Amino acid sequence: MRARSIWLKENGERKAQVYQQMTNPQKQTPQAEDDEKPRDTFDEDALLMLQCAEGSEHAFRMLVEKWQRPLMNYFYRSCSNAHTSEDMAQQTFVNLYRGRFSYAEHAEISDGAQKAKFSTFLFHIARNVLITEHRKNLRRPADATDPADMEFGSDAPRESAVSELEEIFSATLEKLPENQRTAILLLKQQELSYEEIADIMKANIQSVKTWIFRARAALREALKQAEGLQ
Repeated sequence: MRARSIWLKENGERKAQVYQQMTNPQKQTPQAEDDEKPRDTFDEDALLMLQCAEGSEHAFRMLVEKWQRPLMNYFYRSCSNAHTSEDMAQQTFVNLYRGRFSYAEHAEISDGAQKAKFSTFLFHIARNVLITEHRKNLRRPADATDPADMEFGSDAPRESAVSELEEIFSATLEKLPENQRTAILLLKQQELSYEEIADIMKANIQSVKTWIFRARAALREALKQAEGLQ
């Protein structure tokens, strides 16, 4: 519950900026060194994963602490449910731990060269978890709603104007095809490159660019219509 409350507070402070950034095709600006988003550096994430494969539980705990919030944010933008986001983040870490030997075999770290980036490996797992969750939802009855989920939206106070835009933005994002939603989230929320996104999604770069272009167009149109109603 503590992780959930922290996530809610920080997510609320950034809501006004997120959907504006996602619809803005301009080049990303470098972030400050103390930015909250973890950086996928060779000497940290990759080596921690290798230490995990060698049996270090401490190394795995460090990875969990570092990447838990980015994963929850990624999942929340696809399902709009904090509890489900936590569950999917936990499942991602379970699958990550199970795949620690596979990563060690393919990382090929030597002479300063790292073939398999940790962030690519992690979000490939996360995407598979998300796809599995969506398939489960398709098999559930339409009225199978958890009462706790229905009350979740009232946990954090929001200004009405921002709230309406956020609801429209989130609804549009959820309705996007999975490949478009994943691509735009990895680009804008996780700040990955087109090449990294292509690796995660097992697609070519041109397809990734097309998905992102279409996602931006849909989100921009939704926001334009929302602003016209105010």
